[in-house]
Amino acid sequence: MNDLTNKQSGLLFGSYSADALSLGVHWIYDTNELAQKHGRVSEYKAPGADSYHPHKQAGDQGHVGDQSLCLLQFLVREKKWSPSGFMNDWLGMWPEYNDYIDGATKSTLANLQNQADNTQVGSDSVEIAGPARIAPLVCHLANSTEEEVVRASIEQTILTHRSPEAEESATFFAKAGYRLMHGANLVDTLNETAPAWALQKANAVVSENAVDAIGKLGPACSISSALPSVLYLALKYGDDIETAFIENAMAGGDNCARGLALGMLLGAANGFSSIPERWVNELNAYDLLREF
Repeated sequence: MNDLTNKQSGLLFGSYSADALSLGVHWIYDTNELAQKHGRVSEYKAPGADSYHPHKQAGDQGHVGDQSLCLLQFLVREKKWSPSGFMNDWLGMWPEYNDYIDGATKSTLANLQNQADNTQVGSDSVEIAGPARIAPLVCHLANSTEEEVVRASIEQTILTHRSPEAEESATFFAKAGYRLMHGANLVDTLNETAPAWALQKANAVVSENAVDAIGKLGPACSISSALPSVLYLALKYGDDIETAFIENAMAGGDNCARGLALGMLLGAANGFSSIPERWVNELNAYDLLREF
C-alpha cells in the first residue's frame, strides 16, 4: 500500500469504524449511565431494543453512516460525482428504511413535494450529519484538486443541510481530509483549515478529559457543539486512534456523527494501519469498503 492509498483507506475505514464503535451507545447523554451500563466501549456493540436503533447489529453504521454508505455505493456504481444522481439514490433509501429518520431528512423529503429540482430541497439544518457523510467522496476525488473536493463536498452537504454552518463545516472537512491524505501534518492542517471559532472553543478545554470537555462544549448534534468537540478529540488524541474513538463513544450524545467526522481526520492523518484490525474486520460494511 503506497502512502496515499494508506491514508485514503485510513480516512474511509476510520470514518466508519468510529461511527460503528459509537452505535451501541448512541444518543445516551448521561455519561455516568453510559459507563455504568456499558463499561468502557472498546468493541462494537448492538444498540439494543430500548435504543434509537433497535434493529441494528454490532458492526453496523448509524443512520448517518447509512447515508454515507449510500454515497459510497453510488460512487462505486457510477464512478463519478453527480449531485442529482446521488440524490436519486438518497431519496430511494427511505421508503423501506428500517431505522431512525432524522429531522433534516424529514424536512428534505417534505420540501421535495413543492420543488421539481431534487438538488434544491435541502433542509435548513445546522447539524453536523450532512458534512460528516463525505468520506467516500473525499477518497474518490483524491487525485482531483482541493477546490474540486471542496466544491463536491459542499454540493453533497447542501442536498439535505442547506445552512451556512453546514457549508462551513463541509469546507473544513474537505480541505483537511484532502490535505491529510496527501501527507500534511494534523495539527498544522487543523490550525490552517478549521473555523477559528471552533478551534478557540476546542483549545479552551484541551487539558480536560473527554467527558468533561465535550460536556462543556456540548454533546449534541448541532455544529456549534459537535465541531469543537471533534476538534478537541483530534487535538487531544491525534496520534492515538484507538483512544480517540473510544473517548468519543464514552462522551455520549451524538457520538456517531462526531465519529464519522473524527474518523476522517485521524484516519487520514495516521493511515489505515493505525486502525485496530478488529474494528476494520468486524465492520458489516467491510466488503463494500474493500470494493470501493
